[in-house]
Amino acid sequence: MTHFLLIHGSWHGAWCWHKIAPRLTGFGHSVTVPDLLGRGARRRPAQLISLRAMAHDIGKHLRTDQKTTLVVHSRYGILASTLSDMFPDRIERVVYLASFMIADRQRAAGYFRADKASVLTPYVSISKSGMWDALHPDIYREGLYHDCSDDDVALASSLLCREPLRPALTRLRLSKERYGTVPRAYIRLTEDRAVTIGLQDKCIDFVGVDRVESLQASHSAYFSKPDALCQKILAVCRP
Repeated sequence: MTHFLLIHGSWHGAWCWHKIAPRLTGFGHSVTVPDLLGRGARRRPAQLISLRAMAHDIGKHLRTDQKTTLVVHSRYGILASTLSDMFPDRIERVVYLASFMIADRQRAAGYFRADKASVLTPYVSISKSGMWDALHPDIYREGLYHDCSDDDVALASSLLCREPLRPALTRLRLSKERYGTVPRAYIRLTEDRAVTIGLQDKCIDFVGVDRVESLQASHSAYFSKPDALCQKILAVCRP
């Protein structure tokens, strides 16, 4: 059975996987779902949260008795890639879910600005002094949850938080000898209005993967189509 480590995206927390984790465990897999630094009970000043600090922190959840499969959403593809370069021998595969799978020396901030079709761009506020960014509530449903239930939108709207900015400004350091040895798969969300399908395909074309699946869903398929998403995750992880 597989050990999955589920990594949430920007402005969210471990809570966003609450439908996916029990479904994966129901198939007999083990699942770890941590909050990234700065979330939930782990709040701290955004200025102190770097991509490297996040990676060292989440790296503690990689098992030593078997390799771990990472499933990563949205912006924190950059974290999964960093983990792959730091711990290539402990990672079975990375599954990027509508995620920023970007190349060596690139920054997430640059990819976000390049996604001109994303509806989020005008609604993101940035504090240079506080080193955080935040998404305006007016765009929550249209941008992130347009195919989700009212209950899911209400839950998410009550929990979304500011995002540490430093990780998005960090240029990745990824080597062929380490990052390049970890298998990669991508799950495209074809109705995504946040990380648009154009950007998703750009990531796939530029970096490359060995497996691709597509799901007709919004950016938050873990809410709107959890059963279908679990099947896609399992499909790209089969031997």
